[in-house]
Amino acid sequence: MSDMAEPQPGYYCSVAFKEWAGVCDALGAGRQSIILRKGGISEEPGPGGFVPDHREFWLYPTFVHQAEQGLRIPVAPPDSGSDEDATIPIGQLARVELIARVEDESALSALEPYHILTPETVRGRFHYRRPGLWVLAVRIWRREPPYWIAATAEHAGCKTWVTLDEPLATAEVLPAIGEAEWTERLERLRRLFVATPASSLTRLDGQGDR
Repeated sequence: MSDMAEPQPGYYCSVAFKEWAGVCDALGAGRQSIILRKGGISEEPGPGGFVPDHREFWLYPTFVHQAEQGLRIPVAPPDSGSDEDATIPIGQLARVELIARVEDESALSALEPYHILTPETVRGRFHYRRPGLWVLAVRIWRREPPYWIAATAEHAGCKTWVTLDEPLATAEVLPAIGEAEWTERLERLRRLFVATPASSLTRLDGQGDR
């Protein structure tokens, strides 16, 4: 997927990123623009600093750990039955556009307009093991209806990345929000991190890295 504005019709993606189902829904609806992670996305430095294992990926919704409901917006329970016969909707395609490392707890409140997690959830992630949090600004495309895939034993467990049994075509995805609105959000986030002490910023189009 080489064009930031629209995935190429012939492109297939076989990698998925596990995230709470409520967060996946918010990203797909344009209510959330960032992914907050403590780890599990590889911290090997690239040419411009930290780079995740994959820049483009499907979102793989999960309710693991979500029983505690660390979201500010209520989420409906899953429709599927047991883990053995569960099927998973794959309908949001993500592309990472900006990555920041936040090491100042006072900066967390400024991120609230861009996600639906509760302050307690964010602070808990920030302080887990050692202070700090990765923030990934992601552009989202939606596919409706979503693909439905079988949940397999290989998908289970507390892992971040899932390799899908079959690559899924991106030909029918549409942007969750328009180009102009996304560009404005991305620029606001960039300015936020540039102005935040004790943070580092990587912009994956090579502009304004810090």
